[in-house]
Amino acid sequence: MYAVKNSPRALLVALVPLAVVHAVFLAMALLATQTEPPPQMNLPAPDKVLISYAGCLALDGMLLFAGHLVLRQSAIFSRPAYALMGGAMAATSYLLALRNGLLLGPPKGGSEITFGLLPTVAGMLAGFLYGQFAGLAVVTTGLPRSADGEGASTSRTFEGPVRVRTSIAAVMIAATVPASLTAVLIFMVISLFLPGYLAGGVGPVFAAAFPAQMFLIILMATIVPSAIFVLAAHHIARACGRHRGIDYAGIGSLLAGLCVGLIAPLMPVTSLFALIAPGIVYGAIMGALYRRFAGIEPVPLPEVVIATDEATLVGADHPSRRQHSVILTN
Repeated sequence: MYAVKNSPRALLVALVPLAVVHAVFLAMALLATQTEPPPQMNLPAPDKVLISYAGCLALDGMLLFAGHLVLRQSAIFSRPAYALMGGAMAATSYLLALRNGLLLGPPKGGSEITFGLLPTVAGMLAGFLYGQFAGLAVVTTGLPRSADGEGASTSRTFEGPVRVRTSIAAVMIAATVPASLTAVLIFMVISLFLPGYLAGGVGPVFAAAFPAQMFLIILMATIVPSAIFVLAAHHIARACGRHRGIDYAGIGSLLAGLCVGLIAPLMPVTSLFALIAPGIVYGAIMGALYRRFAGIEPVPLPEVVIATDEATLVGADHPSRRQHSVILTN
């Protein structure tokens, strides 16, 4: 019997999607203090901002680890179970933060449910990441031991053909690459080429809120096309018998270059290189990320052949498939 290990490193990795979501919400809340009438030119105190952000993230981490302990005690270690647990814990954390006033900018009346969808999805990714990075341990007589350690009850190996799994969670992780990288690039451009804009006033607020807005807009616009792109690259790699990360990165970059070349005439940008270069980089990262989180599985057995006559069970290379007996009649 197996259970997911207790891993602080995996917990830190799992909190990354939730940290990004809380950072986006925080930037949008700071922007609202400057744009909503009447304008509030006084920003919240730094301590209040830090307590709000750290409190929400700490609450997420505690509930996520508590959910892991419950699944561990039940010896449930499947990735879908951890993804559902992460979504439930993130939704619970959002409700607790909303009820206890931990959110810096609480949603307006009538938008509480839609406002909580993004942290719930991020929580599902967080649960999946924890199960992915923590690893499994063999549980014997109530005590966990490493799956490859001494004293394990059985040591199983597999020598048959394998292929990369079709994983919805890995697709969703890879599909966030365009929005995430675009937000990072926008923030870098603002920081490097517009230093005067950040010098004073509310410039830093808008510099943080604009990448956050672009992240949400691009994520909503590209999540479905990106998911289709990742699935297409995955099935192309599977059809070609490729299952290494570098193979997926290469196939992703080639497919992205082809897609950019097809849609380039419809784009207002005149420079083809300005479109193909980031497209190739995005495609390579998406393909490599999918391979990293999808994992492998055995090639499934073919379906059972239904035969009504035993004489028809002849191999494809059997001579009777290419020759015919001749019966001479008078």
